[in-house]
Amino acid sequence: MFDALLTLVLALPVVAPSVDDEPSEKKAAATVAAAPDEAGVDAAFAAAVAFLLSTQEDYVADPPVRPMPDERVPGWQERESARLAEQRAEDGPGAEWPYQGVYRVQVGREVVIPSGYRVGGTAIVCEALLAAPGFDADEARVAALTRALDFQFEMLAPEGGDPFMAPGPKEGYDVRGWGHAQALALFLRVLARDEEAAFPTAEQRESLAALVPHLVHCIAVNEEDGGGWNYAGGSVSPFMTATTLDALMDARDAGFEVDAALIERALDAIEANRADNGAFAYAGPVRGRVAMHGSSARSAAAELVLVRGGRSDADRLHAAVLGFFDGWDELLVRKSQQGTHVGPYGIAPYYFMYGHTWAARAIAALDEERRPALRERLLEHLWRTREDGGVWNDRIFPRSASYGTAMAVLALAAE
Repeated sequence: MFDALLTLVLALPVVAPSVDDEPSEKKAAATVAAAPDEAGVDAAFAAAVAFLLSTQEDYVADPPVRPMPDERVPGWQERESARLAEQRAEDGPGAEWPYQGVYRVQVGREVVIPSGYRVGGTAIVCEALLAAPGFDADEARVAALTRALDFQFEMLAPEGGDPFMAPGPKEGYDVRGWGHAQALALFLRVLARDEEAAFPTAEQRESLAALVPHLVHCIAVNEEDGGGWNYAGGSVSPFMTATTLDALMDARDAGFEVDAALIERALDAIEANRADNGAFAYAGPVRGRVAMHGSSARSAAAELVLVRGGRSDADRLHAAVLGFFDGWDELLVRKSQQGTHVGPYGIAPYYFMYGHTWAARAIAALDEERRPALRERLLEHLWRTREDGGVWNDRIFPRSASYGTAMAVLALAAE
């Protein structure tokens, strides 16, 4: 992308290697933990909400993080956490939760977190704060979401909004679509709230409803040839397509106009990504063998939207959830590590929490007979990587703990 940054950001589509689904000899350490009881889950919600409220910020350009020796990472993380805490204390209540990864863009003379990550990261945290119990009685959460909605309205306005969030078509490595899809999912969740609730206000509801068709349009013009979406190359990514399809289906079900052919093309594309073993290629259509361990964080998401589209069934969805658990150790190897796609399965750290959230949603869509045991198993796995302070983080960046914790909350709230 930008010379020195190029080696950091090439999370380009790869076909998973043709290797056996055997556990890697290299394993990351994780504490074995029992599933929490109901009180433990409630306490986890409370700790996560408190953390997320403390990390809302007004993003200002900061230096990109270059590769460093692994032994230097903890010291850098400590200094970075202190820097962010000081900045947030000085600035006062912020409006966003920018997602931080290795990818940056050049804006003028500055290399910054892209707008799609700022909007998308903020939307994910907002959805988590909304999903955690007790929202309506929590004035701090209502105020935080109000500030965040104002930020997103400003960024996404069809006229006068952020030019980097304007409709496509997609050009090269382009993460606008994440912002569009995540904002759409959030806006629909807010609009679905009881009209008698204090949040959103009538004015906020009107603004949200007006932006939904615009976001659907933004997503439509970002479509790949033949259907589906990808932030990187020119072939469909089930990782991104599942997320986007889920939001579009929610918009359709809420009564907004969504082109049925757009949804069907995306379903065709994502179905073509599915291998005979139930794994989904990183970018499709499938060519050759795909290792299930490499697909374990995305199979549940892909299978769930195929179920919603009438292209799959409960048995396939159940198999995808089991695939997540079977491949969890391989996901753990890459959690909170430097770099992006690393062999043998091409797993990037940012799949880790994504996989938990979508596995939880898939479990919630299964029948009552299968659901309880799988739910308990998911809680056990979540608690293995819960950090001090009740947070989760699948990147090396302290700022990305907001995203990781929010995804954990969404997993806990899935029902």
